Amino acid sequence: MSLQVNKGGVEMLRFKKAQSTLEYVIVFTAIIAGIIIFANSVMKNRVQGSLEDVAGKMENKVKSIDFGN
Repeated sequence: MSLQVNKGGVEMLRFKKAQSTLEYVIVFTAIIAGIIIFANSVMKNRVQGSLEDVAGKMENKVKSIDFGN
């Protein structure tokens, strides 16, 4: 980052710093979005499989209960 001697140079430096910060925020947001999308696709199958397994086990237990009828 270099100082500019012309009129408005300080404002130019602030603009460049704000632009750089905005670029970092955009890149960081894109990375986080990618991680969330990837995790969603991977975890969705695992969670669905686990829920189906638990639901099947619960159904079997309910069917095995004798209600004394």
